Amino acid sequence: MTPASPEPFTRRTRGYPGRDQLDAANMRFRKAVARLAREGTKDPATATKLPLIVAEAVQMLDRLTAAAIEAEGNSERHRAALAAEAEKLAQLQRRLARRGGARG
Repeated sequence: MTPASPEPFTRRTRGYPGRDQLDAANMRFRKAVARLAREGTKDPATATKLPLIVAEAVQMLDRLTAAAIEAEGNSERHRAALAAEAEKLAQLQRRLARRGGARG
């Protein structure tokens, strides 16, 4: 009698929609850059292309990061947290004004 074959590994969804696609694209890019770097050790003309490609990728990722941070900052939860902090500050200012401690 042969043992039952184990169930295939299935990864649960991680994080956010599109995470698996982003991870796969990142892996492909890093492997391609690593291959280009190895090839560049034998061919100086090829080696000169690597910094340009990497710099462009960094700029693009920085732009996308800024867009994601801006979108996160505009979320309803963040706006509510900001409003709550503003209310706490206003209460503190009123309390200090009543005590005569508001200087400015």
